[in-house]
Amino acid sequence: MSAEESAGSLHTLETFRVTRTVAAQWVVVSTIGFFAFGYLFAGVRAWLRGRPLEPIVLPISAHPTTLEFLGGFGLLVALVIALHEAIHGLAMSAFGREPTYGFGLSHVIVPYAYADSDGGYTRDQMLAVLLAPVIGISALGVLVMSAYPSPVLVVALAANAAGSIGDLWMASILVRFPEGVRVGPLPDRAPDGRGMGIYGSSASQGRVTARSRLASAFLVGAVGTLVLLVVGMVGTVLLSLALGTGTVVVGDPDGRWFLFAHEISRETRQVRLRIGVEVILAAMSLGGALWTVTVGGVELLRS
Repeated sequence: MSAEESAGSLHTLETFRVTRTVAAQWVVVSTIGFFAFGYLFAGVRAWLRGRPLEPIVLPISAHPTTLEFLGGFGLLVALVIALHEAIHGLAMSAFGREPTYGFGLSHVIVPYAYADSDGGYTRDQMLAVLLAPVIGISALGVLVMSAYPSPVLVVALAANAAGSIGDLWMASILVRFPEGVRVGPLPDRAPDGRGMGIYGSSASQGRVTARSRLASAFLVGAVGTLVLLVVGMVGTVLLSLALGTGTVVVGDPDGRWFLFAHEISRETRQVRLRIGVEVILAAMSLGGALWTVTVGGVELLRS
């Protein structure tokens, strides 16, 4: 999109900037997302193998060494990032753009890789660019997993999905707008400004309905609840490891209200992990509903 377009017949409807706060939120949600997506793809792998996922059994100590593990994990993540950005670039090329690639450091918080291009996109084109890697790699990975159910694929798919949090975040903003809007660089074109501008007619602004805003609020509340639950579970386990046996069971494993169990066997040197998915989903729904009511109430008071 040219500067003339954004400043002329099209109005700036909304801007999204990757501020320090947003970057920190992405780091937190991506970290939690890695484990959540890992559980999801591990479940797919177990289903493809015709075996139950739980209990998840992990060795307390295993070979290769920690250094070798971290090196292998880093190499795997690097390959996933390269493929992820290449798919972004292919999607840009499909819409007649010339992608450029590079690396950056977001507010001295976390390094990132990127694919970028000049020019603007329609809403649907930008959604395709944003979602192509997470959909494409996930679909391809599950297809490969059906023939070669390696746990390495679970890690790779989880890393890709967790690394797509920023893409999903921006896509959730875009879907609130009608398909006729245009997406381009930020209007001030700051040299270090990461983000996007959404441009359209005044009529387009009016079509951003209260329903879409409340749907976004529900999603924020649900994801926020998941983050709090995971942080609480990990914190409880770490506290138990520091002060006790490391075994933590929250709820009745054989009942309806079961959150999670982290059990350590010193004899077999194994950790057995079970997750109460139903309770977590119910809590996320409740958190989303409460946040939606809160946001709706604030908007009502402002009107």
